[in-house]
Amino acid sequence: MALNPPRLRCAVFALICALCLFAWQALTVRYTYSGNWTGLFCTGAQFPPPPPLAAEHLYVFPKAGYDGQAYHDIAHDPFFRRGFARYIDAPRIRYRRILVPGLAFLLAGGQDRAVDAAYIAVVLGFIALGAWWLARLGVLFGYGAWLGLCFAAVPAVLISVDRMTVDVALAALVAGFVLYTREGPAGKSYAVLVAAALSRETGLLLIVAFVLWLVWLRRFRAALLFSTAALPAAAWAIFVQMRTGPADAHLLTWRLLCGFTGRLLHPFSTDPSPAIRVLIDTFDVVALAGVGLALVWAALSAWRRKLTPVSIAIYLFALLAMVLAPGDTWSDVYSFGRTLSPLLLLCALDGLAERKLWPCLSMLLVDPAVGLLMAWQFLQVLHGVAAELR
Repeated sequence: MALNPPRLRCAVFALICALCLFAWQALTVRYTYSGNWTGLFCTGAQFPPPPPLAAEHLYVFPKAGYDGQAYHDIAHDPFFRRGFARYIDAPRIRYRRILVPGLAFLLAGGQDRAVDAAYIAVVLGFIALGAWWLARLGVLFGYGAWLGLCFAAVPAVLISVDRMTVDVALAALVAGFVLYTREGPAGKSYAVLVAAALSRETGLLLIVAFVLWLVWLRRFRAALLFSTAALPAAAWAIFVQMRTGPADAHLLTWRLLCGFTGRLLHPFSTDPSPAIRVLIDTFDVVALAGVGLALVWAALSAWRRKLTPVSIAIYLFALLAMVLAPGDTWSDVYSFGRTLSPLLLLCALDGLAERKLWPCLSMLLVDPAVGLLMAWQFLQVLHGVAAELR
């Protein structure tokens, strides 16, 4: 079989993207977590890990951990057989996002000793897959396969690399959604939609967007078929609901943009140093400007009555950004940056398809604030490398 040069270039850039981010993980683990890879899961003492995981010698932060801790626990007990759910905050919400921890469990063959490595491999696999799809889109749009490297600039990707959150999967699947809704085949589009709904609840918006587009075209039979892509996620949600208590979370509000404007007017930074507080708040405002720019692109697309699967998905994710309630979702750029990464990536790709670069700023403006939260690790890596070179 003859090699396909464009596909080969896409694969090369996808591999480079994944290897570069893995190299960063290796460096930060070595110099920030003393070589303990479990530091990536951000386990905190506020929510102690399940006792059976004590043998892993988890790297435990002295205060609160982060979401990666919950998904790490789920990967060790995806079917509620070991009682790990009681160690997880909001288990009903966390367990619904089963794609990444479930794949890690399957890849590890259910063996505790292999789950951590499998989880990291799944995250890197989605990075490679997302970069591959983005490289394919780069060729399709006429920019070149190098565009795959830009997958590393998606905020959800950087945050997942740093904190082992599951949002990298949905970011990758958004790229797959854009590609396969443009060039097919239908089977791959369906698979992407099924996986998106299992990765995170917001992935259901991709299914809704595609079904609405099919209804607009009066392809009712196809619309009915693609609506079934939500069934695996619905079945899993019922399974989870039967085994967990209600989630005490108020994520949405009917007061449009109150979360966004509240975050803009009332920064959350509590750093004791005024200079650092001003720096963080400034970068946060820039990141929020990126979200605002995405909302502007959505409004302009709606004004032009643009109706494609991608544009409808943009409208739905823009509406999500508008109804996100004040609170945890807007607490810092790691929270709203990864939640809204599908919107930012969709706007960037929609703009590139029209040969317009400014919508890409909606995503790129969020990255500096993400990088600022990783600055301490970067300094640790620089100090460690310099010490070894001396």
